[in-house]
Amino acid sequence: MKITLDYNCIINLENKTEIGEKIEEILADKGNECFVVNIGASEMREMGIFPDRHDLFEELLKSTNIDHLPKLNPMGIFDVTFFDACILADDEMVKLSTDIEDILFPNKLDIDIEAEGIDSPAGRKWLNRLCDVHSMWCHIYNKNEVFLTSDTNFTKETKLPKLINLGAGRVCCPRDF
Repeated sequence: MKITLDYNCIINLENKTEIGEKIEEILADKGNECFVVNIGASEMREMGIFPDRHDLFEELLKSTNIDHLPKLNPMGIFDVTFFDACILADDEMVKLSTDIEDILFPNKLDIDIEAEGIDSPAGRKWLNRLCDVHSMWCHIYNKNEVFLTSDTNFTKETKLPKLINLGAGRVCCPRDF
């Protein structure tokens, strides 16, 4: 089974939570092929993981024993994605990300990120939403089967069927795997 781990999974592994223990069981199952999305959420910025510091992201993956997992590269976004771990987008890719954003966040967050700053409270909220969209985008674009997350926004009744229609397959929390 091809499983995409969202960044919350990495954080749960790092913090050795109960959810992290369940993720370790999923990782240990030889029938699962797990993937990491090459994107750093705002929580990771608190650890010094910025777009120009992919090496620190790799260190985080190593500290959680998942550095060996294959990585899914998101579309390149200035000051968000890792400079050396992203892909150039075409119109079809952008449309998929827009469709995902419309499902996950139907009430758009209008923000002048340049004026607000990416590390402001509004900027962090914007970044978290963007990371959610692009994590799901990587999952669907790469045709993985299960999106593993502890973020309940992905599994809301109003959103899950629409994500499945886009090609998300199964979306679940590690405890429900």
